[in-house]
Amino acid sequence: MRAGWSIAGVRIRGLTKRFKDAAAVSDLTLEVKDREFVVLLGPSGCGKTTTLRCIAGLETADEGEIYIGDRLVNELDPRQRNVAMVFQSYALYPHMTAYQNIAFPLENARVAEREVVERVNKTARLLQIGNLLGRKPSELSGGQRQRVALGRAIVREPTVFLMDEPLSNLDAKLRVHMRVELKRLQKDLGITTVYVTHDQLEAMTMADRIALMDRGKLKQFDDPRTMYTRPVDRFVAEFIGNPPINLFECDLTEDGVLDAGDFRIAVPEPLRAAVAAGSSRALTLGIRPQDVQVHRDEVRDSAQIPASVYTTEPTGDAVILDLKVGASLVRVVVGPDFVGSGLWLQFPPDKMHVFDRASGKAIV
Repeated sequence: MRAGWSIAGVRIRGLTKRFKDAAAVSDLTLEVKDREFVVLLGPSGCGKTTTLRCIAGLETADEGEIYIGDRLVNELDPRQRNVAMVFQSYALYPHMTAYQNIAFPLENARVAEREVVERVNKTARLLQIGNLLGRKPSELSGGQRQRVALGRAIVREPTVFLMDEPLSNLDAKLRVHMRVELKRLQKDLGITTVYVTHDQLEAMTMADRIALMDRGKLKQFDDPRTMYTRPVDRFVAEFIGNPPINLFECDLTEDGVLDAGDFRIAVPEPLRAAVAAGSSRALTLGIRPQDVQVHRDEVRDSAQIPASVYTTEPTGDAVILDLKVGASLVRVVVGPDFVGSGLWLQFPPDKMHVFDRASGKAIV
């Protein structure tokens, strides 16, 4: 971490923000630890950007408390919160050079000219844009403009970075590169970061923890691996993972079988107690495409499901198969050299997810 920088976590308790009669954020509680990289993830309209703007002071909370470090900041204006926000549009001044854009917050705060020069040049070296300081935004590429916008945030030496989809205007190749750069930069500086995106791949590759939101509510707050392997409900299971999880509506029979209509599968021994303890027999079975085992030949003494190839989707390093099981489609991921038409499927017991069909909550 750079000398002279302070660090602070962010605590949100019972945050509610309404626009007219609709709650954009509803009773949100979460804590971002010092130096942690937390991603607010979710579909459009889920409340993630509103949450970020409330932390920044650009929106006023209707209810709840926001702490940055040990300070309650609800009544503080944005300048007093010592946070720096990077916007999707970069918001650079078009008539100013890169140097002037980066220096602007320091000059606005009446920092001594000598210190301004030192801090701008140090920030430019960190971002490897020293040779671009004399250019205006119109003379810079998208990636270069993004680095200047980051520089303007970094030079202030804030306690918290707030980033609102900063990579969404970049092409696919540059986005991958900048994901790596942003993660490295955040770890090198050790600055608490709250980052908003609707892209689950960005969240999974960058976050220490992900706060997944839907309709203004927090659905799950966990590290990426836990979010993927132990989703708390059907929404989380469907939102996280690519290709999306396979889901089948099933009824639990008296003899401990999940009946999906097009196939029947016995509830595996490790799952029986949890499934039996559930209050409903109307369930949803989930299994990720990467977890389905595919065989060309039937294996004796093993519960398998017959399937036929419906479509194939080569992706280079793998093939996504859409398989027909009766009237149902099952999506699986196999190696690039896989061939076959009539196949047999197995669902490993330790990879199966079972949800209550009515509530969507995970049973196992």
